[in-house]
Amino acid sequence: MSESRMLRLGAFMRPISIHTAAWRYPGGTPDANFNWPLIKRLTQKLEHGKFDAFFMADHLAVPNMPMEALKRSATVTSFAPMTLLPALAAVTERIGLIATMSTTYNAPYHVARLFASLDHLSGGRAGWNIVTSTNPFEALNFGLKEHLEHDQRYRRAREFYDVVTGLWDSWADDAFIRDVDSGVYFDPDKLHVLDFHGEFFECRGPLNVARPVQGWPVIVQAGQSDAGRQLAGETAEMVFSGVSDLAQAQRVYADIKGRAQAAGRNPDHLVIMPGAFAVVGDTAAEARAKKAKLDSLVHPASGIGTLSVQLGFDVSKLDLDGPLPEELPPTNASHTSRQKLVDMARNDKL
Repeated sequence: MSESRMLRLGAFMRPISIHTAAWRYPGGTPDANFNWPLIKRLTQKLEHGKFDAFFMADHLAVPNMPMEALKRSATVTSFAPMTLLPALAAVTERIGLIATMSTTYNAPYHVARLFASLDHLSGGRAGWNIVTSTNPFEALNFGLKEHLEHDQRYRRAREFYDVVTGLWDSWADDAFIRDVDSGVYFDPDKLHVLDFHGEFFECRGPLNVARPVQGWPVIVQAGQSDAGRQLAGETAEMVFSGVSDLAQAQRVYADIKGRAQAAGRNPDHLVIMPGAFAVVGDTAAEARAKKAKLDSLVHPASGIGTLSVQLGFDVSKLDLDGPLPEELPPTNASHTSRQKLVDMARNDKL
């Protein structure tokens, strides 16, 4: 008898679609990112369809692309995740609610407090997607002249995780005795002061929110660079992987699981979920026609702008019908997006 296995499904949204031309599709909803009734209905439909989680991407600046491309992007604005997800918690019952929140331009205490609150409001359905911001425009929105260097962002993220999870442990599960007769609200022996001192953060604590329902909200990570895989191996319970080549995906899977084991963790406690863009039709031919129509709506300027962001340099000056150059300019942006595209171009001779 074969071993039974559970299929886990998560919907990766922003908050509606990650396809740059989805807002233009005939019969669609151009205002989808700010259409609360639609987002509510779709999330309820995901829950009805047995999805495990609604996973919302986020960024703290408009995309760093030329205006000709930017003016065609539907993701220049969207709801703040920690405003939207509590609202979704009130209209759903079972689906997990995962939000991206940057470790580069937030304070650990804020993040710990927000996710602990969401976990209570949702009855234990919160998840935190740990990211290190990649858009250099974000630095300018937070009073900095330039973006933090890649490896420094990941060192900060690792320490950020220690502070946040330490704050979640501020209160024991049974700390709040609420004894009406004696007038004692909590047991002082079950309150823990963090008193953290590190390279990037100083935090006394304790957190002024009770211990989350799950103990800790689910930790999610999506970075595919060497530093990102190390962070995932040490901290994550769920990894979102955008690798599309099977052999490479198997290597990434084995690498992250191996890092988890080397960190003293049980690798079976870390779930790796590959990304897939699904197009539904009554037949395969109908689905392919829908995908072709969707892709045809991508304006060349939008495609070039998106590619420039993901590769970390302006590609408009390259021969767009020629191969990707062997040597690419250095970048301080996302190594994950760049490596995925470079591998795809090399493998498929794009």
